[in-house]
Amino acid sequence: MGDFDPFAADYPPATCDSKKTRVKFCTTAGDTHVNVDRALSPEGVDRFLALVEGGHFTDMLLYRVLPGFLVQFGASTASAQWEDKALPDEPNRFTFRGGTLSFAGSGGPNSRTCHLFVALSPKGAELGGAAHEATLGHFEDVGIFETVARNFEASGYPDLGELQAKLVEGGNDAAAEYPKLDRILSAEVVE
Repeated sequence: MGDFDPFAADYPPATCDSKKTRVKFCTTAGDTHVNVDRALSPEGVDRFLALVEGGHFTDMLLYRVLPGFLVQFGASTASAQWEDKALPDEPNRFTFRGGTLSFAGSGGPNSRTCHLFVALSPKGAELGGAAHEATLGHFEDVGIFETVARNFEASGYPDLGELQAKLVEGGNDAAAEYPKLDRILSAEVVE
């Protein structure tokens, strides 16, 4: 994230000062860190950090995996408390690439709640154009999510996007027929 310039001509200007936070993710595919910056998406980063600090991502399935495009997560029984607390859209202020973290949305305006995705190369670089797709930051080691994608491909599972509502209603048990899904074990803010 050292190359972020909040005043770059190609992106809307930042509306607040840069404040970077590093978060460690422990997953079944390995550990990695994401660096988020409030200057990129103030409301998005604040919500993401509230989710981390509230333990939202503990034992969280990486349920939607589209190799070469994205890995999505955020659906659990705890999601219900966030569904009616949608965030307003914010403009994207940084180019998407493999390892970019962003909120997923339902396609309509102001649809960011607690569902996120990590962009994967090469097709993830095409993201960032939808109203809800604002860069929050970037993972230091996107290789962890590429491993998740390889594991998913090896499992032979189809696109599991339809699992989202089931996971919100029934938790991880709703994915019992997909035991090879990787998961986030924990996420915590680190210095």
